[in-house]
Amino acid sequence: MLIRSAKILCAILLAVMAWLLAFGNNQSTVLTFMAWRTPALPLFVWLLGTLFVGVLIGLILGRLVGRRRAGR
Repeated sequence: MLIRSAKILCAILLAVMAWLLAFGNNQSTVLTFMAWRTPALPLFVWLLGTLFVGVLIGLILGRLVGRRRAGR
């Protein structure tokens, strides 16, 4: 019961933080890398996108390390 309540509390906290991030960073931004330019999107889109990619990379690397340790 306590673990479920903690998970719900964390989910609500993350949702509130994402909402604050979205409304606090709504200025359009263009990213430029060498000659490549992205379309103008709000800053929070870029921030949430990089967060998502980072979490995805972390999950993939965690699974790979877990498989290596289990195989030994």
